[in-house]
Amino acid sequence: MARGREKDAVIVADDFGSSSSVNLAVAEAHDRGILTAASLMAGGTAFEEAVEIARKRRGLSVGLHVTLCDGRAVLPCSEVPGLADPGGRFENSPSKAWIKYRRPGLLGQLGREIEAQFDRLEKAGVRPTHIDGHHHLHMHPAIFELLCGHASRRGVRWVREPREPLSHVLRFPSPGRGAMPFIEWAVFGVLGRMHEKKAREYGLRSVDAYGLARTGQFDERYLLHIFDRVGGPLEIFTHPDTATAAGQRELEALTSAAARAALAARGAVLAGYRELSEEAAASKAPPHAYGKRMSSL
Repeated sequence: MARGREKDAVIVADDFGSSSSVNLAVAEAHDRGILTAASLMAGGTAFEEAVEIARKRRGLSVGLHVTLCDGRAVLPCSEVPGLADPGGRFENSPSKAWIKYRRPGLLGQLGREIEAQFDRLEKAGVRPTHIDGHHHLHMHPAIFELLCGHASRRGVRWVREPREPLSHVLRFPSPGRGAMPFIEWAVFGVLGRMHEKKAREYGLRSVDAYGLARTGQFDERYLLHIFDRVGGPLEIFTHPDTATAAGQRELEALTSAAARAALAARGAVLAGYRELSEEAAASKAPPHAYGKRMSSL
């Protein structure tokens, strides 16, 4: 079965459109570094600016960063009263939002808000190449199938399933996060296995997505470790931002000469999800055949 090029690397920036400082970091990481894709927040305060940045960078694949917590709804709160407060904001806490969205009565509102977020991108001239979620809330059992259904109808073929081997969590402990990286590794591992078949039913593919264990603490050392230990195809998701110390570290990693040298040494090919879709279509592989599962390292 065709699986695509073994060493493709998709480097993604999340939170595109959330602020001008994030937008500036995305542009710089693409222009001077290895960034190939960005996930756009439809309700972000700097959405229009992000669209303009993407329009000028045809090599940047842009996806939808579905936002259902810690952000603003696209629909007015009167249409999604169970999701947003009177000011139009979602629940800030991802864990509280996760519990909240277990209520069956909210499925209709979730579906309408997800559709509205897709609509805003398309009205701005952005045809999303992939989907993922703010704080990975798209992996919620009540949300994942809704999202896959909307994505499939709009021709999107890639969905993020965050997964990385336990060895990465053990090798790179996250100061101040306690046992949380291990809990996330276990929870998203179970959810990934649950969702894999459902994604295939909707014609969506995924590749192993790295970055979960070092959320907020991603740096050049961790990036080089991934390049050194992992084959491909794979996704590395990041959060560059010129306004924060953590975001600046990620930007430095994405624009470092060492990162480019490591990619070149391994013969890795940088790609966006647009290129992966073209490769998969050319290979005529079935929807589930492209994403290669990595074994623990």
